[in-house]
Amino acid sequence: MKKILMIALGAGLFLSACSKDFLELDSSRFISKDRIDEISATSPHLSIATLNGLYAYNVKTFSGGTTRHDDFGQKGYDIYSDMLAGDMNLNSAIYGWYRDIANLTATANYANLTNYGPWRFYYYMVRGTNNVIASSGGNDVIPEDNTEKAVVAEAKALRAYMYYNLMNLYTKGYDANEKILPVYTEPVLVNLPAKNTKEVFDLMVKDLTESISLFEASGITSGKNVNLNVAKSFLAYVYAARGTAQDLAEAKRLSAEVMAEYPLATKQQLLGGFNARTSNPNWIWSATLGVENDLDLVSWWGQVDIFTYSYASVGDTKGMPKELYEAIPDEDVRKEQFTNQPITDSKGAVRNFGVNAYLPVGKFYAPARVHQGQRLITTDYLFLRVEEMYLLNAEVSARLGQDGEAINTLTELMNIRLDDVSYLSGLGGQALKDEIALQTRIELWGEGKVYAAVKRNKGTVTYGSNHLYFKNTTFSYDDSKLTLAVPQAEILNNPVYNN
Repeated sequence: MKKILMIALGAGLFLSACSKDFLELDSSRFISKDRIDEISATSPHLSIATLNGLYAYNVKTFSGGTTRHDDFGQKGYDIYSDMLAGDMNLNSAIYGWYRDIANLTATANYANLTNYGPWRFYYYMVRGTNNVIASSGGNDVIPEDNTEKAVVAEAKALRAYMYYNLMNLYTKGYDANEKILPVYTEPVLVNLPAKNTKEVFDLMVKDLTESISLFEASGITSGKNVNLNVAKSFLAYVYAARGTAQDLAEAKRLSAEVMAEYPLATKQQLLGGFNARTSNPNWIWSATLGVENDLDLVSWWGQVDIFTYSYASVGDTKGMPKELYEAIPDEDVRKEQFTNQPITDSKGAVRNFGVNAYLPVGKFYAPARVHQGQRLITTDYLFLRVEEMYLLNAEVSARLGQDGEAINTLTELMNIRLDDVSYLSGLGGQALKDEIALQTRIELWGEGKVYAAVKRNKGTVTYGSNHLYFKNTTFSYDDSKLTLAVPQAEILNNPVYNN
């Protein structure tokens, strides 16, 4: 019975912010709030089951409500953001997945499902976190049980993370008065109007601050999913995005605290495949995947890795801009993460994907390194690693005018990648900020983090000379082409959206 309950909760505790069929009071697809209250009275493990369901949903195929092969949870939208930022090239559009992102037609058409999938997914996840919090007493209740404290801490951190992703994808940056996102903090069965950006940020800061306090009070601060250091990292990102001097100081403090808890990747680990948590102690949050997840072609690996049975393996490759690749010094170990040369797999088969491809075959690969060798996905998903906090710490230090501290942090990171980093000591001001931005692009390629960095720093992006559609074209961070549109389903099915 307990197993059946866990499966039911994992599959069904979600509602959307749009589309009226998600709001049916007695829908057989969801567990109603009244039913949650009934189960809570007899099952103290309801919130844990719901939370486990959220983590499963985060890697689930078609969780954005479509049958598209780019619809597989957070890692799918990481690809969206990397393509919008211009750092992940779609090298061919034989099968059409990501074509509308790469040619920037999706963002101009609110009816395009590219806009709908992330919106639906993130609001489903918000609904799930609201159910966890409600089943543990509500937003203002601090559970007595330490395990329950940690569960609520996870849920609040996850809720903030979902709004953070919505904010990045659907807004042009921090405009305090812009109204884009409805805010749901209760598992209500009604639509709500869009709130201004300031209110969304206030909620994220409140959720993450409370999450950190709950983790610390519970004594349960580690774990393979969202934990204390994940919550601190999320809050550092939120502060950096809002960007006041006090926010930047807080982002610096929090990122430094996380940096102290994890080792940096070694040179060997930087070339180790980024495919298993067990061999990457620098990973802060990831998903351990196995055959039970039933992932194959419709997955991050099924889109990007040529050593997986994937779209990339048959020609729809995703690679680095030529100019970004050329900006990596030859002696930098990360140069070996990418190549535009013919690839020989572990069985001696040679594959040539073209000189303009610059594929990540030394960064992301199924361990056997056999062309199309991985059919069922058993390589892990990476969501957060400590190197991000080093780069963020350097960034916010530079934004605060603390160039010396920014250089020290960046030097610690780069010492592993380059034998001679003396050039860093001569940088300052905008040149230092530009260097940090460049290292962020190189280091975090394919990890879904550069798009947010461009927006919070009000930067520009220039698509590479090997881009499929916009060769050598520069876009400002606030160009509407680089921001998803609020989907048609929300506009049509939420009558109070503009109230």
